[in-house]
Amino acid sequence: MNRKRAIIAMLALCITLIFAAGISIRPGTILLQDAPVGDLYDFYERRMQSIKIGPAEKDIAYNLYPEKASEGGTKATGFYDFPEPEWFILEKETLEVREGEVGEVRMWLEIPAEDGLYNHHWLLGIPVTPISIPGRGAQIQVGAYLLFRIETEAKSGVVPICAPEEIVAVPSKLEFLEILPGEEITKVVTLFQGRDMSGLYTVKRLDPESDVARLTILGTPGFPRLSEPGWIEYPDTVVIPGADEGGGPFPVTVNIPSGAQVRRFEEILMFEKVETRIQTGNETRPAFLRIIVTTKQG
Repeated sequence: MNRKRAIIAMLALCITLIFAAGISIRPGTILLQDAPVGDLYDFYERRMQSIKIGPAEKDIAYNLYPEKASEGGTKATGFYDFPEPEWFILEKETLEVREGEVGEVRMWLEIPAEDGLYNHHWLLGIPVTPISIPGRGAQIQVGAYLLFRIETEAKSGVVPICAPEEIVAVPSKLEFLEILPGEEITKVVTLFQGRDMSGLYTVKRLDPESDVARLTILGTPGFPRLSEPGWIEYPDTVVIPGADEGGGPFPVTVNIPSGAQVRRFEEILMFEKVETRIQTGNETRPAFLRIIVTTKQG
């Protein structure tokens, strides 16, 4: 992962701090893992989260609406445009906040029940734009751009709906549960892409100390990153077929040494296209695969 992409990811996630100086607009960013497909997700009921603005120094008003992050000129490594902003529901599109008060907007996510919508990593933007309040005269207000990263539920045996620049691993979270140290297990992920032509991709672990790991592709809560990379084996390159050619296999092997005292960990692999002299448009962007491992002691 080159430094340029890491800086882009870091700037994208810090944009709220730049534009919201002088007033608190939160949360600036959210990572939602295992976002349900086919069920309504209530952020307040499940996570006690809502968009909050204030306390206000004077009466203010804002417009809020969801959009594809690219429409706001924003990208984040490993995430692609949220396909249909209307799947993200805001309680209101205009919020007035009185002096000294905190305004609140609840939010819901409703992804349709369709197999092709599992296994995705999406980025949604929410512009928070100041508007004038009639009769209040000129006001100096600041806005914000909120970024929500949404990882839909992982599911095997499905064919994803891929955007032209998108790579999707099926399943997007590969689980090795309750394995014994000393036991070698191999599972196969199927890789799909939206690009018309097949392509060669490099595969590397995400550096846990990188900006991307610290700011963008965060770890799964409760699962520390793997400290012994040699315990997981995989090809360092892979050919992903074109959009009309189906998916390509990608094997992953876990082999924890006998006697190792480890209960659980996560590894994150990055897929990045090998650059060629011929650029065809709709070039794919980096993608990632989560690997979750738990053990049992014999």
